[in-house]
Amino acid sequence: MRWNMPALRSLRLRLSIGLFVLYGACGIVLWQFTVPSGVWPLRLLGDIGSGVRAAAIACVLGATLLVTLDLIRRRVIKPLHKLSEYVQGQITAAASDDPPSILCGRKDEIGILTKEIRRMLATLREQNEKLLAQTLNDPLTGLGNRRLLDQRLETALPMSRRSMAPVSALMIDVDHFKAYNDYYGHPAGDDCLLEIANVLRDTFRRDTDILVRLGGKEFLVVLLDVDSIDALQMAEAMRGMLQFVAIPHEKSSTAGVVTVSIGVATVEPGTRIDVETLISCADSALYRCKSEGRNQSLHYLINRQTLAAQKSKPGAPPSFLDNDPPGAGGDTNDASEQLVLESLFDGSVGTVEQKRNIRMV
Repeated sequence: MRWNMPALRSLRLRLSIGLFVLYGACGIVLWQFTVPSGVWPLRLLGDIGSGVRAAAIACVLGATLLVTLDLIRRRVIKPLHKLSEYVQGQITAAASDDPPSILCGRKDEIGILTKEIRRMLATLREQNEKLLAQTLNDPLTGLGNRRLLDQRLETALPMSRRSMAPVSALMIDVDHFKAYNDYYGHPAGDDCLLEIANVLRDTFRRDTDILVRLGGKEFLVVLLDVDSIDALQMAEAMRGMLQFVAIPHEKSSTAGVVTVSIGVATVEPGTRIDVETLISCADSALYRCKSEGRNQSLHYLINRQTLAAQKSKPGAPPSFLDNDPPGAGGDTNDASEQLVLESLFDGSVGTVEQKRNIRMV
């Protein structure tokens, strides 16, 4: 290829410079010429050979393509990749709630899309939290339900056994609640259950206390790291507080106000037990409590021996309902009851009637 040197010199003289100008906001690539006034840039290429002209045009188009691709990569593909990583992180809970600031600060379609995705994810997260609360909580009282109980105890029971800590369960039943509903109406019955739930919250305030409504008129409280004496004291405190609220109950044969019967079961430290067995033991104590007059608390202790005795006679009533908690039994029973009474009533209102209501089986 022979170069037309005079034409090239003429082109160099008349063409000061050629450059690519990248206009970032619009993404436009321009080929800018600085030429003498009144000279059309394309006429300059007519002074050189066709081979040089084709090579020059190819270089211009190739450079334009490379710059355009780089622009698309930096302005479109890379931000979309970051947006995809943000969405994936929200799904796996591995990212923060806010997208990268480089995406939020954009004013183009990608910025608008980022803000819309963030709004949609926030709405979805809020709705999921509400659905989770509905699946774990009782809709009437706001206490936990059986699903929450299973979820919490799935880890709490093994941890308590490994740490050699006792676990107590209180099964609470409202006395003569059907008669209350029939006489006062179901709306009043719902209000009564709400009041009982509030008394439970006021009595059991630790973060580790598990308060559950099992359905109907039955409630369950699981107390971690609480022994038999403390569990019985807290049961009586709850029962006394409810009587102090004095919800009228004219159809009750037990008292003139709403009362509860409480079956308390305590698992000895180190004893392996599952949720079903724990509930069954507390329910058995409650059944005996109701059969002996209601409006009282009965307690029994669960250990390896009593569990083995229960398994040896499946379907039979638990024989360990006749056992005594540590330090209680025989002539020491009255002393234990008096200790509980003094703790609850400070010795001032510990009447004989109140003493009968605390039973350590």
